[in-house]
Amino acid sequence: MQKINLLNTLNDPQYLAATTINEHVRIIAGAGSGKTRVLMVRIAYLINEVGILPWRILAITFTNKAANEMKERLEGMIGDLAHDVKISTIHSLCVRILREDGHALGYPKSFTILDPDDQKSIIRRLMKENNLSKDEVKPSAVINYISNNKSSDVSVEKAKLMAGRYHKNEALLYEQYENTRKEMKAMDFDDLLRETDRLLKTEPEIRKKWQNRYDFIHVDEFQDVDPIQYSVVKQLCAPDTRVCVVGDPDQTIYTWRGASVDLILKFDRDYIPCQTVILNENYRSTKPILEASNQLIANNSDRIKKDLFTNQEGGEEVQYHEALEDGDEPLFVAKKIVDFHKQGIPYKEMAILYRSNYISRSFEKTFRAVGLPYRIYGGIRFYERQEVKDILSYLRLCTIVDDDDPERFALDLAIQRIINVPKRSIGAKTIEKIQQQAALEHINMYDVLSHPEGFAKSTTAKLVKFYDMIEDLKRIRETSGLLVMFDALIQKSGYQEMLEKTNENDRLDNILELRSDIEDAIKEDPNITLEQYLQDISLFTDKQQEETIGGITLMTVHAAKGLEFDVVFVASLNDGIFPSGRAIDDGGKTALEEERRLLYVAMTRAKKYLVLTWSNGYSYVLNTFKTPSRFLMELPAFEKEKGKQETKTAFKKKKEKYRNGDMVEHDQFGQGVIVSIDHDMAMIAFSHKIGVKKINLSYHGIHKA
Repeated sequence: MQKINLLNTLNDPQYLAATTINEHVRIIAGAGSGKTRVLMVRIAYLINEVGILPWRILAITFTNKAANEMKERLEGMIGDLAHDVKISTIHSLCVRILREDGHALGYPKSFTILDPDDQKSIIRRLMKENNLSKDEVKPSAVINYISNNKSSDVSVEKAKLMAGRYHKNEALLYEQYENTRKEMKAMDFDDLLRETDRLLKTEPEIRKKWQNRYDFIHVDEFQDVDPIQYSVVKQLCAPDTRVCVVGDPDQTIYTWRGASVDLILKFDRDYIPCQTVILNENYRSTKPILEASNQLIANNSDRIKKDLFTNQEGGEEVQYHEALEDGDEPLFVAKKIVDFHKQGIPYKEMAILYRSNYISRSFEKTFRAVGLPYRIYGGIRFYERQEVKDILSYLRLCTIVDDDDPERFALDLAIQRIINVPKRSIGAKTIEKIQQQAALEHINMYDVLSHPEGFAKSTTAKLVKFYDMIEDLKRIRETSGLLVMFDALIQKSGYQEMLEKTNENDRLDNILELRSDIEDAIKEDPNITLEQYLQDISLFTDKQQEETIGGITLMTVHAAKGLEFDVVFVASLNDGIFPSGRAIDDGGKTALEEERRLLYVAMTRAKKYLVLTWSNGYSYVLNTFKTPSRFLMELPAFEKEKGKQETKTAFKKKKEKYRNGDMVEHDQFGQGVIVSIDHDMAMIAFSHKIGVKKINLSYHGIHKA
């Protein structure tokens, strides 16, 4: 009776997907279309109706969480028989194959699997042996370099040829890492896939043995597979094996990790005959949310056309909000959250999604200020991020502290954190010696640097150079202000250069966002001192409560994949942020289509309410004035909403006529003189400490003096 009821719960396309067994099946499953349930009903159908033995069925997914969810669902459908079905992550399957047959490649059954910490340990040792500092190359960057090469099937020899002068260190470490790994008879996660693929391709008898184990193979989240994973699955297929893949090309958002949308788009060319089933009835979102999502993704060309629909009636229209400047956006969101909560929606059913981690800063501060509970999902709170804490330590050293102020000794923590960041060849022994001298003289460590004694000549020079840099920054602060000092700090310290060398753009964005935080503090209180700002940050971080699952969720869109919420805010929808500047400048059509898919994923996380927000004003991260995301222009409802807001926007004020030589007043930079004008953009000379700036004359914060 149960098996009949299972099929009766499916709609027509779901029924077709579950019961097609004489052809390969490609299920194009839209967001919220019940794909996992369909896959499990299909396996239950194969066992209960068709009579396939459970152990002859393989289901592959890509996370342990997804595999466990499948096992639980299937057990709820067919009981203990579910234990005999092989439901596994792709990596676990590869481990099983290699434990059993890896001897053909020279691996013992007890080969070691290197986790990320093991990899980092090996890379650090190799860097030390090659006298390479973290300024020259970072262990995490080397691991990513190795992984990317392996995922793209780039050998050590080929990597060395392609390296040039920019990646010669990474290529060298790649070669030495591989030699070390082979000596250890060990494999990392990428090797598990590559070596399984090599084993099945080069050992016909072993390939045949594994092909004979399974009659039906299922692969979930097929839009995220890379070419090597695709090849492993293909090697497991005998001529009479039937393959069923489930995925959504419109949700391919991991091409930077090697995923290829072409693999699901062209699946029917490799697997013949193939039945394609489109699941486009959505059981998650309201009609207005689906209509907006459909309108957006229709602008992509690399896809299989489908329009999501729902049989639910009604639903709130998608809401759009244009904030005058950065600080207004989180305030609007906070107010909406309070309103939704009053309507009975729990905080845990609300999420703020953003393209880049640095966006969380303004929301964290606002939510803390108004008392809203929140958690950062899959990430670290803004002020706890390594680079933010480093720069705050530099700023602490630039404070003015009286001799009898206990705060002087708190500077020791800042010294210990950043005196050798970036690398200045000031080691642990030198730092220990500074501590000892400070204790003997009853002074702090920074005071020791003003007259270092008993150090080698070269070490003394390094300590004096560091001390002079901090003193120079203090002078800049006194003469030019906090923001000018901040800019000088990240340059003079070498921190900005360190991140640029290692292409750690996200970390650099966080530092520039910290600059925006200081600017916001100055706008709120023009007389604020560095000491007061740091005290405010300390109070803010001290108040941080433990993250709880009951709070509002803040996360990147990538982290939100597979989740759903009653209320979703997609924030900072500005060109250069979403889509990213790198996609706009360097990626071409392919990169922009992935960014559009990413927004589509964000929008389809919403069940009842979807709010899209963006802001105007100047962004130091983007180094320009912000404009609404080009993706918003693809939503017809946006144009309608935009018309309602035209009188509110900062870029719709009544135009003044400007000429070269006009005196103007800027709300942030003060008085200046227009040097040249090109349409709405003007080069304006402000005071010596500000310099010449390129300003949009439509900006609400500028007018004739």
